[in-house]
Amino acid sequence: MTDTIKRGLVFALFAAFISGFSIFYNKLIIVKGIDPQIFNILKNGGAAVVLFSYLLASKKIISLTKLSTSSFGKLLFIAFIGGSIPFILYFEGLKTTPALTANIIQKSMFLWVAIFAIPILKETINRWQLIGYFLVLGSNFVIGGFQGFAGNVGELLIFAATLFWSLENIIAKDVLKNVDATVGAWSRMFLGALIIGGFVAFQGKLGLLFSLTLSQILPIFVSIILLTLYVTTWYKALKLAPATAVTAILILATPITNILTMIFITHTLSGEQMIQAGVAFLGVICIALLSSRVIIPIPTRLGHT
Repeated sequence: MTDTIKRGLVFALFAAFISGFSIFYNKLIIVKGIDPQIFNILKNGGAAVVLFSYLLASKKIISLTKLSTSSFGKLLFIAFIGGSIPFILYFEGLKTTPALTANIIQKSMFLWVAIFAIPILKETINRWQLIGYFLVLGSNFVIGGFQGFAGNVGELLIFAATLFWSLENIIAKDVLKNVDATVGAWSRMFLGALIIGGFVAFQGKLGLLFSLTLSQILPIFVSIILLTLYVTTWYKALKLAPATAVTAILILATPITNILTMIFITHTLSGEQMIQAGVAFLGVICIALLSSRVIIPIPTRLGHT
C-alpha cells in the first residue's frame, strides 16, 4: 500500500467520524417546520460559501479559471447526480419510508460503488477487502426494529438516490485526477444548491426560505461547518485512495452516531448496537489495514486543468 493511499484512507476515516457526528448533531437541532429541501439549500449553500472563502484565501480560486471544458462538464454532472437530484429523491422517499429502512438502503452504497469501480476505474478487490465488505454489509442488518423491505415507491426513490451517489463517487474519482479536491467539493455544493433551489422554486416553496426564524437558522451554522469538513475530507480521500475502500470506510458513520447517542442521550448501549459497531470496525480494519495490496491503475488524463 503506497503512502498516497494510506493518506487517502486516513482522510476517509476522518470523513466517517465527521459524518457520524454530523448525523448525531442534525438529529438534535433539526427544528420542526423546516422543509427538508429548504434545509438542504441552507446547508449546501452555506458550505459552498465557506469553501469559496477558503479558495479565495488560499488563492486556489485561480484554478477555477484553468478548468478545461471536460473537467467543468464533469463537475456540473457531479452537481446533478451527487449534490442535488439524490437529495431531492432521498427526502421525497423518506416521506413514506421508515428512517431505519432508508439508512440500510443508503448504506449499501459501497456495494454499488464497487460494482461500478471494478469495470470503470479498474480497481481490484482482494481477499481481505472482500471479507471486510461482507462484515460491513452484515453490520447494517444487526439493527433492532428492521421489518424488511416493502418495495414501495419511497424505497425505490431512496435506492435511486443511493445509485446516484454511488455513480458520483466514480465520476468524482476520475475528475479529481485533474481538479483540486476543494474545488470539486465547492462546485458540488454550490451548483447542487442552485439546482435544489430551482426545484424548490418550481414547487412554489422558495418563499419558505424567507419565513424562517432566527432560532431555526442559527443551529444550522454548525451543520454547515460539519458538512464543509465532511465533503472536503471525503473528496480528498477519493482523490488519494480507491473509491471501493473510501465508501466502505464511510459506513463507520452509523456506529459512531449510535455511540454518541448512547453517551449523550440514552446513556445506554444495546447489545445489538455493540455488535453492529464491532462488526463494522472489524470490516473496516480488513478493508483499510489488512488489504495491503490495493491496486489502482495508472491514471489516464481525460482532461486538463
